[in-house]
Amino acid sequence: MADKNYSVVPFPVEKIMSADGAIFNRYVELLNSVLEIDIEPLRQKVKQARQSGKGNVSVLACLLYCYGKALDKHKESFSLRGKGNKWFWFDDADAFFPVIIPNEDEEKFLFCKIIKSINKKTVYELEDDIRNAPNFKKTITPAERFFFRLPDWIKKFFYDYMFRNPLIRKQHGGNVYFTSRMHSSNGKNFSYIIPKHFHTTGMFVGTYKEVENAQSPTGKSCLLGITLSVDHIIGDGGLISKLTKEFLFQLDNITL
Repeated sequence: MADKNYSVVPFPVEKIMSADGAIFNRYVELLNSVLEIDIEPLRQKVKQARQSGKGNVSVLACLLYCYGKALDKHKESFSLRGKGNKWFWFDDADAFFPVIIPNEDEEKFLFCKIIKSINKKTVYELEDDIRNAPNFKKTITPAERFFFRLPDWIKKFFYDYMFRNPLIRKQHGGNVYFTSRMHSSNGKNFSYIIPKHFHTTGMFVGTYKEVENAQSPTGKSCLLGITLSVDHIIGDGGLISKLTKEFLFQLDNITL
């Protein structure tokens, strides 16, 4: 006898939008670099900047700023390959930044905010972009609702075209990836997350933990897990190594 202890409800369009975004991931094979960095010196710089009245800035904005500067040193890292073996090099690195926002019914869902030109903005401009991202309210149009409820095999034709057209791909999804689940692990279950994405370069900011460090001026270190990844078609181990080195250099020498 069939089990009757279940119910069937319509799958929300908002979740279909998020799920379809993952379809692009199958096009990209990523090369990953897993980092564990001490951000206690950065936290002290942020604290001093606030106390001196220079402005309110977060650690996350500083990481995005250093990421953008590292990308700008190696412009290959935000190029895109197109049809016919054409290689598109851009002046701007536009970051795909996932956020949780409300829809018209005030229900929360995952959406993409594109932060433009992260390689050209100041850390304070990026702070404004990050703070304002969750305040965006998405209204799903009737046309979008119709499209996302089409059969998967029909949508696949559009997605294939979009992915192979770098200009449309950059417009709707950016050419680099940046996201964060930055929170304290309380010294336990410190984890590294290696996300999939369809961009040339990506950075995932994960959990952090505080540990004692007698050599630190504050008597502690704050270890943060970061994953840096590169599309293996565009770059190789040499590119991701250079990006990692440049990112750490920018982080050590950032001024606020």
